[in-house]
Amino acid sequence: MSAHRHFQLRELARLSARLDELLSACCVGELSPEAADEIAATAGEIMLLLADHGGDELVRGALDDARHLREVARTLYPVRERLTQAGAALSRDVERIIREEKRAA
Repeated sequence: MSAHRHFQLRELARLSARLDELLSACCVGELSPEAADEIAATAGEIMLLLADHGGDELVRGALDDARHLREVARTLYPVRERLTQAGAALSRDVERIIREEKRAA
């Protein structure tokens, strides 16, 4: 595995952890517009990291989930349940990608 690829996996893991933190926080307190924006921005960062690897079926699924999460978060009044479901789907996909990449290394 190249150093660049390893760095991307570390960054992907960091963003996934950040997304999990944001989703956990929004489940406890009120869902502020700032929190929804931060969730959408984190999903966007994940999309950027995965964009170079869009040919893989698992990555395409994660990209679709990230787009969906951004759409849900960017609505005028995001629904907490839809946001957490979309975020959980993306988190699962990212974790699978990380596992697969580590296994392939």
